Amino acid sequence: MKRSGNTFRTCLAAGLSFSLTFSGLMLPAVPTAQAAASSVVRIVESGPGVKRKVNLGLNKAVVVDLPTDAHDILVADPVLADAVTRTSRRIYLFGKTVGQTNIFVFGPNGEEIVSLEVAVERDVAGLEANLRRFIPEADINVEIISDNVVLTGTVRTPLDSTKAVDLARAFLQGGEATTRNITAQGTNGDADIFAEERQTSQIVNLLTVEGEDQVTLKVTVAEVSRQVLKQLGFNGRISDGESGLSFRNPANLGDAIGVGANALIKGSIGPTTISSYINAMEQAGVMRTLAEPSLTAISGQEAKFYVGGEFRLAGVQEITTEEDEATGESVPVVEREVEDAEYGIRLNFKPVVLGAGRISLAIETEVSEPTYEGSVVTGNSFRDIPGNTFLGIRRREASTSVELPSGGSIVIAGLVQDNIRQAMSGLPGASKIPILGTLFRSKDFQRNESELVIIATPYLVRPVARSALSRPDDNFNPANDLESFFVGRVNRIYGRPEAAPPVGRYHGNVGFIYK
Repeated sequence: MKRSGNTFRTCLAAGLSFSLTFSGLMLPAVPTAQAAASSVVRIVESGPGVKRKVNLGLNKAVVVDLPTDAHDILVADPVLADAVTRTSRRIYLFGKTVGQTNIFVFGPNGEEIVSLEVAVERDVAGLEANLRRFIPEADINVEIISDNVVLTGTVRTPLDSTKAVDLARAFLQGGEATTRNITAQGTNGDADIFAEERQTSQIVNLLTVEGEDQVTLKVTVAEVSRQVLKQLGFNGRISDGESGLSFRNPANLGDAIGVGANALIKGSIGPTTISSYINAMEQAGVMRTLAEPSLTAISGQEAKFYVGGEFRLAGVQEITTEEDEATGESVPVVEREVEDAEYGIRLNFKPVVLGAGRISLAIETEVSEPTYEGSVVTGNSFRDIPGNTFLGIRRREASTSVELPSGGSIVIAGLVQDNIRQAMSGLPGASKIPILGTLFRSKDFQRNESELVIIATPYLVRPVARSALSRPDDNFNPANDLESFFVGRVNRIYGRPEAAPPVGRYHGNVGFIYK
């Protein structure tokens, strides 16, 4: 019964094909790409030397109509394609494996009717349909070259190009991208077991992005810092004229106070003299830092921005003495070492426009400057040679990756810091005496408060006319002699009078001002 059923279905399919052909009806044509062939190929000319190229889809069939009766058919490589005949003038071609072969058709007397050049390729009609479905705004063409998928055309964004490659990769790894081979067959040929062999085809991406997107990144680094320092120390001396005792309390939180005394308290009890030197200081300071670098780059390209310089930091200072050849006296010789340190504003970023509302940013920003905070002053035994002041470099750095819409802002870094330091030192024993022990100890108090934020804002930008841009020096006019001497001005308020005022309420002068 099983063989009879298979025979009945085969005869029914052949009868339907013959009836449709005889009646002149044709099946509706399926839209295919270049890799697929037409469903029916009609050969008009015949004879020696007549050739016809047929593109055959993998695991697809094509009907070939001949102008004369065929008697013999030769397939060069039956593994790639197979030819089946039901009538003398119709051949059914089946694509079995990706590749190229040829088929010769001969007449009753052995004469050549036609030579068919068969190219079995993947049918990419399904891939093109998926590309139109998932990327409707793109114009993508798919071609098959040596069993590799070639994507050509235009897309709007780099994200669309990535989507097209992903769809092509999914096409190559399943479905039409496999070759069906028989791994087991029944003894009577009525049962076949097929296995799919994965192909190793490649994807050639030749898509063009319509108009490269340009991104301007504005980074704001704002910091407010406040420092309070209080120091009070007593240094003393007790002497009877011949012998005595002296002491000096150190500065606990840095040598901010001078070596010399700010005040002197001196008294005598008989032959004994008691002296107390007071070192006292109270310092308060506030600092505001604002840096807003801006930089523009094409999507996918890295851009760098740096404004600053190099600062020479004092290093080791050595003082030696040498004998002067002329006078024979000892002369001090100073040797100093310096170190170069970069400071300024640095901004490096790489934007990637993922879509109309998504911009991926890899940001690196840094703001630094020399500072006296935490500086150290050193002295020496030579009065004519000053000591060294060791400064520091204050830095604010941030490095991160974020995704933002055009015009959207995000705080990529923030810091709130409040440090309180308090230290006390004194002469052992004497500093513990109530009230009187104050003269034998030193107290330091230091508090640092700082708040820092780093804000990033990307914008999708396009070039504009040169006249629409403003420069900081537009219409700059220096002050004349009368204004300079009697009013104390070095320039006038300047700007672009033809430019429209910005929206909003402002107080005071508006425009670029330099004083």
